Amino acid sequence: MKAHFGVTVWLGICCFMTLLMVVIGGITRLTHSGLSITEWQPVIGVIPPMSDEAWLREKAKYAQTPEYKHRAEDISLDDFKRIYIIEYIHRLFGRALGAVFCLPIPYFAITKRISRAMVAKLLMVALLGGMQGAMGWFMVKSGLVGVPRVSHYRLAGHLFLTILLFSILWHSFLRCAGVRSATGTTNAKFFAAAAVVGLTVLQMVLGALVAGLDAGLTYNTFPLMDGAIIPQSLFSAKLWHGGFLCNVAAVQFLHRLVAVLIVICAALLPFWLRARGALLFLACVVLQFLLGVATLVSVVHIVLAAMHQVFSFVVLASGVYMLCGLRLEGSACISGRAGIP
Repeated sequence: MKAHFGVTVWLGICCFMTLLMVVIGGITRLTHSGLSITEWQPVIGVIPPMSDEAWLREKAKYAQTPEYKHRAEDISLDDFKRIYIIEYIHRLFGRALGAVFCLPIPYFAITKRISRAMVAKLLMVALLGGMQGAMGWFMVKSGLVGVPRVSHYRLAGHLFLTILLFSILWHSFLRCAGVRSATGTTNAKFFAAAAVVGLTVLQMVLGALVAGLDAGLTYNTFPLMDGAIIPQSLFSAKLWHGGFLCNVAAVQFLHRLVAVLIVICAALLPFWLRARGALLFLACVVLQFLLGVATLVSVVHIVLAAMHQVFSFVVLASGVYMLCGLRLEGSACISGRAGIP
């Protein structure tokens, strides 16, 4: 039985807004706009600079950052306004997403359109959303001191929280929309499919490490890296004694390797599972793989890079949909009550 229509629509809107937030975040990173706002003001920060004097004050704050001193000393006020507005939209949209998600919860709970179990689940999502905002600022802070870029580890953590949020929201939407387990399968097959989806999550986190290190700006050929399948730099003893995930060649090679592994696994799943969603997952994986190659050989063209980032969430969504269509042999098909995701 499907959940209340309003709850389903609301969750769908939240999923869509999360994807849009990923797009805005990608554009913010690719345009080097993320460090233009040097303070975190959740309430006062809703209002942008409204006068020339206010803009000059914000630019003066930006002038104290390593990014300004190393990369942007000749930036004009108009160019500063452009990158500031991109980061401002990023933060404002995050606040809007939080409001759209949190405000309806009391109404749906009081009117019993959602169960107590779902209320607890949604409150957990709200907590994760708060942690996501704090993690975003924690990430930005790493770029305001020392080197003129954010920590790629914090960037990966920021993305991982987004992955968790989106996965829970999308799964809840599918359940409320009436998507239920239908295809019987063995434990081994179910956990194999789950492992491939988990590998997809790992690949998304590796993508964040690649982005944080600007690793996509080097070795812009495929399938070869520096003229070889496995670049010679990976055989350095020094590399394996520490700093593997800080090395541009190592991180990019690992990202390529896991991508190929996911394509192979996804190609086998439709024949093994014979379940709905497996072919869709394969199609999404192949398209994402091609987008990744195009992004690499284009030396990270901003449009291709943004598409590659957001489509990783489409791949994740198709993987969760595939898992929702699987039912372990011997278990009854779940027929949830209204309001229970």
